[in-house]
Amino acid sequence: MERVIRGTAVFIFAFCWAMNGFSQKTSDLTIAPQSPSSQFETPETFTWLGNYGTFRIAEDFFVTGELHIRRTEHDGVDYVGRQAQIYNRWGVKWNPNKNFQATLGGVLRLDFTPDPGNDDLNYLILEPRIWHEYLFAQPFARMMVYHRLRFEHRWSSNHVPGSDWNYRNRFRYMVMMKIPLNNTKLTPGTVYFYPSAELIMQSGKIVKNSPMEDLRLLPALGYIYNPRISFSAGMMYTTGQRVQNDMFRTRWVARFNTYISLDFRKPENKIPEVNILD
Repeated sequence: MERVIRGTAVFIFAFCWAMNGFSQKTSDLTIAPQSPSSQFETPETFTWLGNYGTFRIAEDFFVTGELHIRRTEHDGVDYVGRQAQIYNRWGVKWNPNKNFQATLGGVLRLDFTPDPGNDDLNYLILEPRIWHEYLFAQPFARMMVYHRLRFEHRWSSNHVPGSDWNYRNRFRYMVMMKIPLNNTKLTPGTVYFYPSAELIMQSGKIVKNSPMEDLRLLPALGYIYNPRISFSAGMMYTTGQRVQNDMFRTRWVARFNTYISLDFRKPENKIPEVNILD
């Protein structure tokens, strides 16, 4: 088992290192004049609060709802200086077994101005999205490994009044693990290590030499309070290209999440066994 854990960890870090090297090489593909080499911006700081709700409505089907509140640095205050975005994500999830899930739904992102007090910019703009994802779980004796493929179709503008709408696609792959630390299984009362790595690619008319939108590396700790509620917290590092720009933005993101799983079916239709994946 220890070999499996070590091997998976080596894979994650090797994958992240390879993707970081790839992201720098993509800046050498010249479609428009660019600077001699890619440059990394000064890191920004963020705080992301997430609430994930999954509600069973039938034996194999769920309604999922997420609320994400994201703040960022501003006016000398790190992490929480101003409101950045609020995400409302919902969907219908199909869970035919414990090792696979498929979800289809929509997102409405509220994007707040990066320059509060500037009357020349819209204070708030909206970004609607359609998303679908496919989650594959690999159970091991003492941990779980997940592979997630997510596809997002988004319509966005910017805060300048009268800006055009632009359509883009996002292609996301995440590998993550849940490794119990004080128990042999992921059961109530367990503290678990929750490392993940996610690569986000993008395409669209306005995407020229910036296909790699983000690379996210997150080591986190989680706690299963009971079969219906769990928590996680961690510090995430991200880097990715800006649209139509070979500059790489970098971020440090403090993340705090709550997970709620409820069953709205009649008592006689409920399944006694609790699936931690719900």
